[in-house]
Amino acid sequence: MTALAKQEIAPQEDVRLIPANDAPMVAMIERIAMDPNIPIDRLEKMLAMKERMEDRSREMAREDRIEAARREWLSAFSAVQAEIGPIFRTNDNKHTKSKYADLADIERVVTPILTKHGFSTTSAPVHCDLAGHIRMQLTIGHAGGHEKVYEDDFPLDNTGSGGTVNKTAIQAKGSTQTYARRYLKASALDLAFFDDKDGNAPPAKTDEPITEAQVSVIRDLVAKAELETDQFCNHWKVESIPDIPSSKFNEVVGSLRRRIAVIADRAKGNANG
Repeated sequence: MTALAKQEIAPQEDVRLIPANDAPMVAMIERIAMDPNIPIDRLEKMLAMKERMEDRSREMAREDRIEAARREWLSAFSAVQAEIGPIFRTNDNKHTKSKYADLADIERVVTPILTKHGFSTTSAPVHCDLAGHIRMQLTIGHAGGHEKVYEDDFPLDNTGSGGTVNKTAIQAKGSTQTYARRYLKASALDLAFFDDKDGNAPPAKTDEPITEAQVSVIRDLVAKAELETDQFCNHWKVESIPDIPSSKFNEVVGSLRRRIAVIADRAKGNANG
């Protein structure tokens, strides 16, 4: 939490600097305020000081709650990313003769994991000034109270592959919103798909192990990610690190780097706190 700047108060008669969150001092002010012999001007100064102290205490407590919720969000999100695997493309695109993953493919994988770790997601269109576009907003909230909001603009999907209009206005809006929800969630969760080239390239061989250099890279990242080797191997369903197939190398490295980034951000937050 960012430390609040100390307020300098010029000494006036019996007025002194008051330590933050000094409950005994507040109690003393309250007792003095009950004395009918205290001059009105001095009483007003003391009551004003008491009010400032209470306001500062409430603000610091509010910041503490916000920071605690943010850290809880980061910790839970790290667990989500460590658990989410690749999204498989199960739908056929008749125009490109390729496979693609639709919103249902994504939801089928990520929703149970998000819910398990206390997350909920909501998507809704918001005002957009760009003509012919829809702006979609995705909110990822956590049970701890912290949330993150993502949004982007998407062109209305009202034409076919040949460029001719083939949808009504309602159909175009619905199609665009579904498309936007799919890509916003994929971006926010940094999802990896089974085939990153929309199914136009053949899947990489899965029986070819990673090289010694790649093994070294992963071992280094596992250590930085504060994971035990057994824990890491169990997650990726391999006996040892050299058994990881080459087709999963980029996915494994990406997952580890995301975890390392979350750990670094959490350490930075602890240092600032």
